[in-house]
Amino acid sequence: MRDLEAMVGGARRQLGRPPEPIGSSAGDGPPRFELFHAANSICSQKVRVVLAHHGMPYLSNAMHIGAGETYLPEYVRLRMAACDLADLPLVSAHSGSTAVRTGGCDPAVVPTLVDWQTRQVIIDSKRICIYLDQAAPGGARLRSDELARLVDEELDVVDGLPNYQMLVGNAPEAGRQASSPHAGTGVAFAMSKVERCNRYIEEHGHDEILQRAYRAKRTKELDAAERLFAPASMQTAYGQAEAACERLERKLATSPAAWLFGDSLSMADLFWGIELLRMQNLGADRFWSGGARPRVAQFVRRCEAEAAIRSAVLDWPGALY
Repeated sequence: MRDLEAMVGGARRQLGRPPEPIGSSAGDGPPRFELFHAANSICSQKVRVVLAHHGMPYLSNAMHIGAGETYLPEYVRLRMAACDLADLPLVSAHSGSTAVRTGGCDPAVVPTLVDWQTRQVIIDSKRICIYLDQAAPGGARLRSDELARLVDEELDVVDGLPNYQMLVGNAPEAGRQASSPHAGTGVAFAMSKVERCNRYIEEHGHDEILQRAYRAKRTKELDAAERLFAPASMQTAYGQAEAACERLERKLATSPAAWLFGDSLSMADLFWGIELLRMQNLGADRFWSGGARPRVAQFVRRCEAEAAIRSAVLDWPGALY
């Protein structure tokens, strides 16, 4: 990518703090990878877990979602360049999930990975995780060629779950609300993002790239405010999450081994583990607690003990709600 140093440097300067090295890199040079991420972003957590599992060092640009740092113009400009180079359409609606394949490329979210060796900027957590797994030095891969199709099927299921509604909406059952700092205020939360986009649209009226970015993001969040948090939509979202847990329970019943595809951990296990731990963190563990789905409950306990998940999520400052 042309002018990569200038684009990344601009994003760093607007954050106002230098990146923090995570892990130790071979030799005297800086790490190959640089990550823009947020502690409590579930997509960021997936990427951090893959990096931790493979012991890959990186430069960490921690961003604060609540402070609107993912909307900073130079960071948005960096993501727009990556969206365009990957030939991904910009978001035009909100699916409720984090999946780029159904929602489009969002110019104001995390994570974003910079590979300084190949000079690429990669977006979308699933793409980033697969990219990192393929670049990992030696050792067993989390998504082997033999299991790629099966692993991808699970990644797509997890990617399509309604994270946004479960995070900032009310659980459908009376008296059982998700333990989110924004519980019950999904519409207001989405509209605060619309208002932030409005400010940037006004401030950058003559910048064609930023206009495209903020207008697309505004459309997405306005759609969320108008559609995602109605009682029927919330009921559908929680029903989808429970159906996915039931599917996982049945799949675990067919595997005599510790993990989904044998005794070795796969990327599918990590994605599922992070998703289920987020549900547990938000009070949705009723999908498997109390004996409802015992195999899922056992799987969650195994994931809680996994070193990469502990270091990149459970013990990462600010990762839990």
